[in-house]
Amino acid sequence: DDFATMDFLVLILVGVVIGLVLLVFWQASSASTPIEVAKFKVGEITLETLSTYSGYDYTKPILVAVNRVVYDVTKHAHKFGPGKELHMYAGQEISRALAKGSREKEDLGSGQLHDLGAEQVERLQAAVTEMNSDYDVVGEIVDMKEISLEDLGKHSGHDPSRPMYLSILGTVYDITRGKNFYGPDGMYPFAGKECARALALMSTDLADCNDNVSDLQYMERENLREWQAKFNSKYPIVGRIVPTPPAKTE
Repeated sequence: DDFATMDFLVLILVGVVIGLVLLVFWQASSASTPIEVAKFKVGEITLETLSTYSGYDYTKPILVAVNRVVYDVTKHAHKFGPGKELHMYAGQEISRALAKGSREKEDLGSGQLHDLGAEQVERLQAAVTEMNSDYDVVGEIVDMKEISLEDLGKHSGHDPSRPMYLSILGTVYDITRGKNFYGPDGMYPFAGKECARALALMSTDLADCNDNVSDLQYMERENLREWQAKFNSKYPIVGRIVPTPPAKTE
């Protein structure tokens, strides 16, 4: 009986100790500062990149721009998401549309405001105040760069001070974060090049890095479309290819 009583007391003591340890741990956890989750920031983006934040890619937030300021409207996906009332605004510059109270296609994607009347300007100012109150500012719109093939070649990854670019049918992407794939030592060392044909052919031959796609077969064109969709989803569009300026003559 004495041994049984002693065992019982030991069990009670062990239970009390465990309870105290758990209590101390819980108090310490409760008193600690909550971890703050970093808010999404997109930084400087072009209108072309903004269009990829329209809600169709569920891995991306839904963004809109007003007066070139980019807002995250994801918390109101029930309004801006695909098939919803304001989805036509998603991924667009909507300054003109807000000013005119319009949902028409011709007023979307435009920051043209010079022809607005006083009432429309006032409506836009009220909309900006509401946007600033309701949504987080996550970036700003910048213009597309005009890049020659010669300048594109300077963004090949050999100069670490420059971002890495590549082009697909004249659309230039910033692929810096994909340097392990597309840099000089990557599986597809296409940085600094126009690579539409190479991607379509699934080729790593640098001789195929050009925009000649006229003779592609159906499956090769499908390959190219898939690559374009992948790049549109993963990498910012920063510019377009333009002809190399003629050399100056004395």
